Amino acid sequence: MPRENERPDLVGPYAVRAFSKNRRLISELYDEFLKKHYMAGYFEVDVTLGRRLIEDFKKQTGEKISFTGWIAKCVSEAVREFPEVNAYRWGKKRIVRFEDIDVIVMVERRLPDKVIAVPHAVRRSQAKDLLTISREIRAAQTAPVSEDEQLLERGWKLKLYDRIPGFIRRLILSRMMRDPFYIKKQGGLIVVTAVGMFTNTRLWVGGFGGITTLSLALGGIARRLVKQGDEIVEREFLQITAYLDHEIVDGGPATRVQARIVQLIESGHGLDTLLPS
Repeated sequence: MPRENERPDLVGPYAVRAFSKNRRLISELYDEFLKKHYMAGYFEVDVTLGRRLIEDFKKQTGEKISFTGWIAKCVSEAVREFPEVNAYRWGKKRIVRFEDIDVIVMVERRLPDKVIAVPHAVRRSQAKDLLTISREIRAAQTAPVSEDEQLLERGWKLKLYDRIPGFIRRLILSRMMRDPFYIKKQGGLIVVTAVGMFTNTRLWVGGFGGITTLSLALGGIARRLVKQGDEIVEREFLQITAYLDHEIVDGGPATRVQARIVQLIESGHGLDTLLPS
């Protein structure tokens, strides 16, 4: 029975559901992510030229270039020019710098009752042209896969992991996150996620980094009028949030690599050479 002065009607109807194994694992991963020291950059990029070239290529060939794949190629080229970004701390006194630039791209996968984002690693991206990367991402989006392979909580590894005491799980995660070779094998040190693909709303995407050295979150695309010479024209601007591991990359190189990413995107890097002459 309610005590005097209590108002049970203030709570109202409610439902209780299980906090899934998958979400519990992600929560523990976030605790590890917070131990890294990231610096964030927020910038807008004019993608008018790039989007027009993608549309022109589709009209001439019938093939649609992956917008996220194009951004990933621009990021790969910038990292190739600034190789200190493609590195990871190894213990207290060493840093491992890798030659191959593997870029993790989040792609949409459709299940019978939902759409989820899963990571796809574009291996040795520096050696692949834009068309190859785009086709690889398109194939990853449409490749047949069972629900058991998609949903982590149904895998036997997660079921076993969930039975391990919490302090042992945290030790395992901590050791995994400090192994540069394990991180590289899992997908790479660079990640590009197009969060804006889930909505048509213009937005900035914040966060707190992760386990990678460079992470880019693509937000929405804003259309606005700008002055070009004596004319007022409409341009399209992509909103990007970048996170870099400050233990690996200093402020100067971090600024330069982001500036180079902007230059490559705004110049339509890799797209102009695809169009038939």
